[in-house]
Amino acid sequence: MLFPQLVIINGWKNEVANVSVIRALKTLGEKYSGHLGKVWSVQINESDSTESLEIICNAWSSAISKGGATVPDLILDMTMADLGAEASSSFTAAMGVPTLSAQFGQEGDIRYWRDLDLDQKNYLIQVMPPNDLVPEAIRQLAIQMNITNAGILYDKKDFIMIHKYKSLLLNVPTRHVINDLQNTVDNVKEQLTKLRDLDVVNYFLLGDEDSINKLLNVGNSLSFTGRKYGWFILTLNEEMWPSCACENITILLLKPEMPTVSNENQAESVIRANLPKPLITSAFYYDLTLLGVSAMKSALDNGDWPLEPSHINCNSYDETNTPTRGLDFLAKLMAVSKNMTPTYASISWGKKNGEHHMDFKMIMYMINIEREKITMKEESGDWQAGIEMPLQVSPSA
Repeated sequence: MLFPQLVIINGWKNEVANVSVIRALKTLGEKYSGHLGKVWSVQINESDSTESLEIICNAWSSAISKGGATVPDLILDMTMADLGAEASSSFTAAMGVPTLSAQFGQEGDIRYWRDLDLDQKNYLIQVMPPNDLVPEAIRQLAIQMNITNAGILYDKKDFIMIHKYKSLLLNVPTRHVINDLQNTVDNVKEQLTKLRDLDVVNYFLLGDEDSINKLLNVGNSLSFTGRKYGWFILTLNEEMWPSCACENITILLLKPEMPTVSNENQAESVIRANLPKPLITSAFYYDLTLLGVSAMKSALDNGDWPLEPSHINCNSYDETNTPTRGLDFLAKLMAVSKNMTPTYASISWGKKNGEHHMDFKMIMYMINIEREKITMKEESGDWQAGIEMPLQVSPSA
């Protein structure tokens, strides 16, 4: 019985990934004994590059120190963005270790993976998480609704927008500002007022229930609620409906379609119940862990990956000695994913990094809140998540 050994790299703030990966490893241990060898877990501070690289390099040196069949076969990179994620991707590219990455970024955004050789392109694989795709719907809304100005606010807990500042509305004639949502009600009030002073009257928020309701309440208190104003809410929580002490406000809400439950067995519903919210994100990390381990097991079983791989460490790396691997890890991932039942949604495979992503749909609702109650809730279209995917608007909308 051959079992892959793996190193997991994650930012300590990415709690959803941490919990989901642990659950996935537990499932592998219980369900498929023999699917898993030793696991090394490396937690980094994603806002620090040098410290992150040092932590990763030290953990790696220790993991490969005994050599032979005891060394890692696979890295799962669950970092999101920022300097620590850069340290992680520069490490995986230099060491030449098969890696399944869930870093944020479209084509070319992962700096140290921009100029990979053909060998590396086959085994350094990134799949975009759902919270990296959802903001792309804003681009489609702006194009299809001819929105001329936009204040785009986002909740830092769930969304990262640094890499989208230039690209999100590139070549779209929408004057816009992108900022993270302030924490306190007073600061949000000031934030919205400043946007209004800039003649920005269309407000977008990427957030969770708390941040959404806070923003709507502030908008109501400032009377930014007439026909002149546009409110666009995008959330990862498929069960969320906005709630605010609003007199009269109309909102366009986009949220994920509920996962399809066909012939669901009890075990699957237990898994869903035990994963943290938002489910679409935790299910993504959970399934990605199962997929990475299963794909590497398939490579070991078929002799496509050696039982005793040779590795270098950070000290011996000289910019010319990255090992050649000859492993088509992408093909293994694609083959294994065909036979997996996803916890939430399957993966859509593209041709290269920046194109692979979770395959899900966002449903669009037109909502009216009057005197603190939802008086209208109308499905008005949907958006198949992806880069440059147009919105589908219902004929009646």
